[in-house]
Amino acid sequence: MEIKEFGQVIAREVKDALGDCYTIDYSDVLKNNGVVYHALTIRKKDEKVAPTIYIDGMYEQYRRGALLMGIVNDVVNMYKCSAPKVDIDMDFFFDFSQVSDKLFFKAVNYKKNKEKLKEVPIKRVLDLALVPLCHYRNEYMGDGAIMIQNDHLEEWEISKDELWENVSMNAPIEAPAKVTGLMDFLERVTGIAPDTDAFCGIYVVTNKSEHLGAGVCFYPGVLKEIADDHECDLYIIPSSIHECLVIPDADFYMNPENLRQIIGEVNRSTVAEEEILSDNLYRYDRETDRFSIVKE
Repeated sequence: MEIKEFGQVIAREVKDALGDCYTIDYSDVLKNNGVVYHALTIRKKDEKVAPTIYIDGMYEQYRRGALLMGIVNDVVNMYKCSAPKVDIDMDFFFDFSQVSDKLFFKAVNYKKNKEKLKEVPIKRVLDLALVPLCHYRNEYMGDGAIMIQNDHLEEWEISKDELWENVSMNAPIEAPAKVTGLMDFLERVTGIAPDTDAFCGIYVVTNKSEHLGAGVCFYPGVLKEIADDHECDLYIIPSSIHECLVIPDADFYMNPENLRQIIGEVNRSTVAEEEILSDNLYRYDRETDRFSIVKE
């Protein structure tokens, strides 16, 4: 049984378990960089918000011998645990005055996401796309982000320039920059202090949540402050969509072409496909305040 058929079978069985007040739909969900997940969307009649349950892991369990009805029971239990206790009011999203102070953006690879971004008012920067997002918070659903579409601009009766004026102004407030030394970052993440000085002078640039934070490099003044402190230009390594590594030129001893090859190898072997930002190495020019790709 292929995953599509598996998803459709699970959807039918879950509907039988939950009853006629529910609609269960199977769909392929296109994520970042063209990665496709498979999901069930479970909607209760008259409710605006429908939880999405991804079934890729369940399908692998089924292929390894898990019983189908056991998986159905798991889906039903997951829905009951994740379903909002009250209907979620998303009406704020239709009023731009209530959206404008919740805007920020993420950076993604343009070529890998070209099709998905066709209806999104992005900003192009070199091989990247800056994607506008609206942050929402809910006591039942937690934090999340809604990707702004072109038809949202029509609904709000604003232009792309007006949108990005608000995004650029609010992003440093909604998703504040966070710059830490790589040594401190690794110690906090792993709980072990690196026993080498090789990482000294390297910075991790992200946002406060450390999620979708690579775009912080495009906040006004973030890279310039690091460059001014070191009185030199900077090299930027796009380690993922969540953060970038920044190395002052004065502390940069590796051949740029060798580093470009390492970035590509690490992306293919270590970084999750949907979290890859770019295979390129970038340079920030302190004098011109410009960002460029390091050529061969």
